[in-house]
Amino acid sequence: MNRKTELMARAYFVVMMFTILALVIAYRVFTISILEGDKWRQKGAVNVKWMEVDADRGNIYADDMTLLVSSLQFFEIRLDATVPSRKLFESKVDSLALMLSKTVRSDKSYDQWRKDLRQARKKNNRYVYIAKGLSVDEMNMVRNFPIFRNGRYSGGYQEIRYGMRTKHYREMASRTLGEDRENAQKVGLEGYYDRFLKGPTDRRLMKRVEDGIWIPVYDPSEAEMQKGDDIVTTLNVHLQDVVHSELEEALVKYEATRGVAVMMETKTGAIKAISNLTLSEEGQAIETINTAIASSTEPGSTFKLATVLALLDTGHADTDTKVNLNGGIRTFYDKKMKDSEDHGKYEVTMKEAFAMSSNVGIAELANESFNSSTATRLEYVNKLRQFGLNDITGIEVAGEGTPKIKDPVKDNKIWYGTTIPWMAHGYEIALTPLQLLNFYNTVANDGKMMKPYLVSEIKNADGKSILIEPKVLNEAIAKPESIAKAKEMLEEVVLTGTAHNIKSEMFKLAGKTGTTRVNYTNKEEYAKYNASFCGYFPADNPVYTVLVILYEPKGAFYGSAVAAPVFKAIAEKTMAWNHQMIADQAYADGLSNIPESNSGFGKDFKMLFDYVGIPYKQKTKNAWVFVDPFETKMLIEPKTFAKRTVPDVRGMGARDAMYLLENLGLKVTLSGSGRVNFQSISPGTAAKGQYIEIELN
Repeated sequence: MNRKTELMARAYFVVMMFTILALVIAYRVFTISILEGDKWRQKGAVNVKWMEVDADRGNIYADDMTLLVSSLQFFEIRLDATVPSRKLFESKVDSLALMLSKTVRSDKSYDQWRKDLRQARKKNNRYVYIAKGLSVDEMNMVRNFPIFRNGRYSGGYQEIRYGMRTKHYREMASRTLGEDRENAQKVGLEGYYDRFLKGPTDRRLMKRVEDGIWIPVYDPSEAEMQKGDDIVTTLNVHLQDVVHSELEEALVKYEATRGVAVMMETKTGAIKAISNLTLSEEGQAIETINTAIASSTEPGSTFKLATVLALLDTGHADTDTKVNLNGGIRTFYDKKMKDSEDHGKYEVTMKEAFAMSSNVGIAELANESFNSSTATRLEYVNKLRQFGLNDITGIEVAGEGTPKIKDPVKDNKIWYGTTIPWMAHGYEIALTPLQLLNFYNTVANDGKMMKPYLVSEIKNADGKSILIEPKVLNEAIAKPESIAKAKEMLEEVVLTGTAHNIKSEMFKLAGKTGTTRVNYTNKEEYAKYNASFCGYFPADNPVYTVLVILYEPKGAFYGSAVAAPVFKAIAEKTMAWNHQMIADQAYADGLSNIPESNSGFGKDFKMLFDYVGIPYKQKTKNAWVFVDPFETKMLIEPKTFAKRTVPDVRGMGARDAMYLLENLGLKVTLSGSGRVNFQSISPGTAAKGQYIEIELN
């Protein structure tokens, strides 16, 4: 009985101890998680915490899926020198030092690596820098180095993957494509489409190994990285190269401070090429500012198109309306206006004044028609608004410059008697190059205004796509007859006017020159000019509209001498490329339509080729021929047969084969239809009246 009591006492004691221990643990859990939870969570977050990690950024493509921008994957390698066992470290550290010195880190000698690794081990360094910027292949090689091959938990090997944004064509359209910047605002397409390109955000548990240095708790390569959406731009690599190269050549030649060239597809508004170049102190053309989209300036004479279109559309003037140029000089109120040269001309038509880019002529017509009252001034300004010149284009790049068109009522404090004459030839207003280009493109497109755009498709990671179609902003900015006459005047500029020097023998061009004095308010300062040309081609069926501006060129400064030749070079190279593309396609199509090799009676082939329209070259007058495709035509070559021997009739039709064989006295039996693909007697065998079977297929 005493024994039983003793056992029960011991059991109760054990249960009591476990109960007390459980209560103590429960109390501590309650205290730590509830009462002191915030304190311990804050301490824990000092060394371990969840951090947001973006997916791999999507790619940016050209219109033909040529890769423009991508995130190339690189790796950084670190070593936790405290992890390897003493035996492992001592036996393999020399080998590791040798491998590093011979491969990814040859900038350090074997002895230096050996010394540094041992020193890191001695100091218990948990984040030893090994290498950075390694490719996938290099990373796979390093993984198999001594010590590293033991992995993260036995060898202390640490691998950090990161993406480096790379522009595969460097400066070409660089500013428009934009920048993906971590500590600054993203710009260009990288910024506008950031929510698509960056993809979904994931969370990863990270631990702190040194001040400010965080690494994943697990190997990031073990987790499948998500990817952002890709975007397909309207940019064409070849056209971008042409535009960039021609602008760069002119920029350097004339030592201009900046240059802009933009090409738009006339019917759709798609931007096919855009270059914004700045001349560096070293004389190199680089992209730093998106001048074409962001910079609003006075356009100068290229704006005369808007004035003559307003005159035409209101009925105040026509192409043959007379205007007195007064020898090229006239005073409006208290300001004197001059043409670019002392031409000595007086009475001309509006079409002639526009072609010779007479400031006086266009200003005089506008002054007479629109400057007599507030109502007529509003009539002019409202026409400019009707043309869309007071609206931004809405291009998919942040920071588009705002156009500035004065209002005679709202801006009466800065509206002067000279405002209409000066606005008429492109002063006291401001437009971005893209906004001016879009206006010209609208005229080229018979008055239909398209929205300029840079992206045609967003390709989701799951294979689905969002297509971005061309968008019409205004079906008709002016009357059809007004647009037709404006286009006629733009063609005259190239035929007989200020741009006659760029008349092309290949096709018709149309456009307008511009020479803008940028510091006209300061008469004492040396004159500075911007040279420009805006136009389209071919003039009779516009495909592309192009604007070229060179800012403050040295030496020559007229738009006709500086910017217009760039436009011509772009136009001719573009159309030559287009024609080559068409020819290549025709060649490919032609090859698919050309027959295969054959043989038979020559006259039959000629008659067939002539009837179907297949090109051929006749190299023989023999009755029997062999026809063979070569490039995009058929060659007709002689086919000869040895006397009194069985000919090779394979490939012939039944009629021709039987004619040849029976004329030799052979007895022919045939089967099938089509062309001969088998004959029972080999070619070259003596013909002695034997039986021969031929099969057609």
